[in-house]
Amino acid sequence: MLDWYARQMIVGVGNPLYTDDGFGPAVISELKKLSLTDDLKLLDVGLAGPHFLFTLIAEADQPVEKMVIIDILDFGGSPGQVAKVSPDLLANEKTGRYMDPHSWGGFKNPLLELSKRTEVVIIGCQPESIAISNIDNESEDVEYWLTEQVQKAIPKAVQMALAEVGVEYGTTITSKENLHGEKAGTT
Repeated sequence: MLDWYARQMIVGVGNPLYTDDGFGPAVISELKKLSLTDDLKLLDVGLAGPHFLFTLIAEADQPVEKMVIIDILDFGGSPGQVAKVSPDLLANEKTGRYMDPHSWGGFKNPLLELSKRTEVVIIGCQPESIAISNIDNESEDVEYWLTEQVQKAIPKAVQMALAEVGVEYGTTITSKENLHGEKAGTT
């Protein structure tokens, strides 16, 4: 078995040099901080998404059962809005709107073919900017050069991706009352 293979995979696609295009790699970076099962592989494939998806997966002895692709996607939402889409949405997109920066357009048919063998889910974040970053590359306090709204979308994408592969992680409970039925903040 190839060392990148797993029954389920979460794949981040993007180029961090182009501001919000680093969303996929940033989400994978956050996911790698978690303890997850051995049957789940996390991969930052950078700009090699189409090559990875259609070449390496095709070479696997066993099919990957489920693949979650995380990327930016122009679906007309507000910057930082996250949406789950299926491969057929990209394949059937007829408006001519630029839906992604990774030349998925030329891979629409192979993406549909892959989805016949592997369950594919795409989690896309509406970018604000994909201009080349103007942040000093020597800055040590910035790991990814995402705009503020897209940076705030990372936790949502992490939860969505984990839910897709059956991992319940990071649920937050908010209430105006504490667990004893009293108003929060009172003793």
